Amino acid sequence: MEELSIKLNLIRELALKDLKIRYSRPVLGFFWVFLTPILTVAIFYIIFGLVLNVKAAGVPFILYLMSGVFPWVFFQDSVFRSISSLVDNKNLIRDANFPHYLIPVSIVVSNAIIFLPPLLIVVFSSLFVLKGLPVFIILLPVVLIIHFIVTLLLSITFSMLYVKWRDLKYVIEAAFLLLFYLTPVFYSISMIKSSFPGILYKAYIYNPFVGLLILYRIALLKGFLGTIRGYTGFFVIALQLVIFIMLILMITVYVYRKNKGIINDYLAY
Repeated sequence: MEELSIKLNLIRELALKDLKIRYSRPVLGFFWVFLTPILTVAIFYIIFGLVLNVKAAGVPFILYLMSGVFPWVFFQDSVFRSISSLVDNKNLIRDANFPHYLIPVSIVVSNAIIFLPPLLIVVFSSLFVLKGLPVFIILLPVVLIIHFIVTLLLSITFSMLYVKWRDLKYVIEAAFLLLFYLTPVFYSISMIKSSFPGILYKAYIYNPFVGLLILYRIALLKGFLGTIRGYTGFFVIALQLVIFIMLILMITVYVYRKNKGIINDYLAY
């Protein structure tokens, strides 16, 4: 218990340090937590909503965007900042027994704190615009936990691998660009089904991040569940996310156990 308490305190201190470094110097400070995601959504809305006239069936497009962009920004920023975190903090990792995973964990925790205010914006906007929240809002904590676990495991894995393979950062950035367009952040599932029927659509829907955003929207947007019936099933989404988490958990444990003893050797040069 004492060791666990020490680790939790260290995560807290590292997360607070990260937040202070990021927001203590800018003039607007912590206000950027709200401003950055709102500006991102505004840009997407102008491009896709006004210029390209993209629609989301059953819900206002701005809410659809917010419920996709905010979770994606949390996920992407956490992974990108975690990839090089061990290399960037090598001066903190002196002891061979230092639990290296605490560094990316603290980054994901600080980003989760940053993610909560924009998420509350979605909740209150949905409440105001749609005249109420769905009953599935009770599932939101579960969706958050799933999202946090997926982000955490991938962040730890990539941070460990990057120490040995420095090209990984560029590979991940390119892969995330592709993944972004393979995930319904700004377009609807119905568009994909009408364009890619049959086996291609099934391959698309098995993307776990498609399921994750669907769960967010079911929990946040009143009436959204009715708009996706016929496109995918709730239990199918839940099952594939459980399988995905189990898979990346095994990969993360394997990568960490295999590399934790040699990480400091690579960080020494």
